[in-house]
Amino acid sequence: LPRGGEDTESALTKQQLLKYVSDVNKGQFIRSRAWADSVKSGVGWLESGIRSDPTEEPLYERYEHWRNMWWDHLAKESDLSDARYIFRAKWTDLDIAQQMFPTRKAALDRSARNDEFRYMDDDDEPTGFTPLYRDSNGNPYLGYGRSQFDETFTIGNRRERNRLIECWYREPVQVKRFRGTRFAGMGDNIVDTFNQLDGQVFDPSDRIMSELVNQELASVYDAIEMQVWVAIWSGDYLLLNQPSPYKHNRFPFIPIWCYRRDRDGMPYGPIRQMRDPQEDLNKRKSKALFILSTNQLIGDEDAFEDWEEAADEAARPDGILKHRRGAQFEINRNIELAGQHVDLMMADMEFLESASGVTEENLGEINNVQSGTAINLRQVQGSVVTALLFDNLREAVQLQGEINLSLIEQFYAEPKKIRIVNDRGRSEFMEVNEMGYDDAGMPSMVNPITESQADFVVDTQDFRESMRMAMFDQLMEMTTRLDPEVTMQILDLVVDLSDVPGKDEIVRRIRRLNGQTDPEDPKRDEIEAQADAQAQEEADRQKRQQEAEISVKEAQAGKFGADTLKSEADATKSTAEGAHSTSEAMRMAVEIVAMLKGDQNLARAVDVLMDSFAEGGEATPAASVGAPAQTLETETPFTVQAEQEERERQSQMAQASQE
Repeated sequence: LPRGGEDTESALTKQQLLKYVSDVNKGQFIRSRAWADSVKSGVGWLESGIRSDPTEEPLYERYEHWRNMWWDHLAKESDLSDARYIFRAKWTDLDIAQQMFPTRKAALDRSARNDEFRYMDDDDEPTGFTPLYRDSNGNPYLGYGRSQFDETFTIGNRRERNRLIECWYREPVQVKRFRGTRFAGMGDNIVDTFNQLDGQVFDPSDRIMSELVNQELASVYDAIEMQVWVAIWSGDYLLLNQPSPYKHNRFPFIPIWCYRRDRDGMPYGPIRQMRDPQEDLNKRKSKALFILSTNQLIGDEDAFEDWEEAADEAARPDGILKHRRGAQFEINRNIELAGQHVDLMMADMEFLESASGVTEENLGEINNVQSGTAINLRQVQGSVVTALLFDNLREAVQLQGEINLSLIEQFYAEPKKIRIVNDRGRSEFMEVNEMGYDDAGMPSMVNPITESQADFVVDTQDFRESMRMAMFDQLMEMTTRLDPEVTMQILDLVVDLSDVPGKDEIVRRIRRLNGQTDPEDPKRDEIEAQADAQAQEEADRQKRQQEAEISVKEAQAGKFGADTLKSEADATKSTAEGAHSTSEAMRMAVEIVAMLKGDQNLARAVDVLMDSFAEGGEATPAASVGAPAQTLETETPFTVQAEQEERERQSQMAQASQE
């Protein structure tokens, strides 16, 4: 993350560079090995530093075995910031050590250990006459007593090696620190320079620092701090002792803790608290197996001629026991006692599961719990036990990232082209520290690394996968019961909890559709206010447009209404006349049909139907035709509608009568 607005682009470049360095050094696998040591032994170790090999990446990340490390036992802080020293032991071939320290070849040769010896026998006597040790002059001699080397060092080894001891320690020193003095009216460039230089060690050779101090725009002050030094020796010979070459003034070793004993700070892993129940489980299993495999034989003293043979036969599944006539005996199998041991063994297994924090739900195994909420709660139960392990891993990644960022800002000053692999697996290339030209045509450096500083922050998203997936499942289930409009408004938040490839691009496009903003965007309030203003302006514009359309339609409806009323009056008059003539014709047709059939009942029914039709069909048209013209112009829309409905009813009855 940038420390100022002007460092945004530089911080993004450093982020990509850190990703590239981590990929080259296989950082994720190195952290995995160190974290495995942490879980098993209580602590794992990472190392970050700079090497001079031009064929390799300058910044390296390494794994160090926990057996090679020891540290200040009085240190209590997890980052060992209060530790006075850290040691690392490393076996190195003599020729390699002499190339590392060419001025100390003779001392390295004298301290080298030659491992050409045989094992001692039980009487501490050597089994061969090969040299065990060398004296101070490098002459071999036959030593008595057991060797201090372990089997991995002794078996099949014929090379001379040195055990190099590397010590990083802190010493109190008095230094001068830079302090900028700010005055009103200073330009932004000077203020930014002060922000970057404040608190740093004053370097007289730095032109900017010296010029600001000489102009009395800045000052220096004395401070006492702990400065890191490094020393290396082999045997009794000191090979190196100098201040740390790194500006971060930290130890280059990063611990990954598991649990630490409160009494003395010694680390331990979850295996330690599972050893006792595991031993008890093994004991219970052994006892249950022994009880099920043996039998107790109880009987009279003379029941068997050979009791040992009888015991063997009683223990056999197909055993045959011959006893004296009249003798009493019984075989006791103690099945109930074996079951009790099995019950205790199952209790030990449950304790092991709860103590380790790895439940069946964490392993993805199927059990009798069907509720999704219950499964999530069981997963949370397991995460409570293991949460500290992952928090310690995150802290180690944070510390290593801060050290790596400082090393990049200190040593990556040469032009370099790096490869960046994005989330979709595509390779992109970026140039750093390349010379170019600015907008004014002046020479300038593109993507400078050492000219600014940034901060390293570790995201916690990757360490909460199960919790995020549970939230994602719950939100997806909830959206199925919500209104589609509401679902569209929260869809970006739901997708943001998923792990699909290209998630960021999907979320960005959804927010373009629903008009939402990123909740973590620092300019969110400003963006939302601008969007609200635009939405209000668009709503006002649409309202004005609708009002104008309504006015036009009302004007058109007025003219159309007058024409419609006149047309309806003419249509009513013609309809009434047509209905009257049609009813007379229908009456005559029905009467003729009834007379031909000789059905008097049908003739009477037709008379009733036609009378009612004539009353309903002729009264209204007669009134409409006889009405004055000015009455039509003053009729209300409801009257016109009633007349229209009446005409439709008459037309339907006329059609029915005709049928």
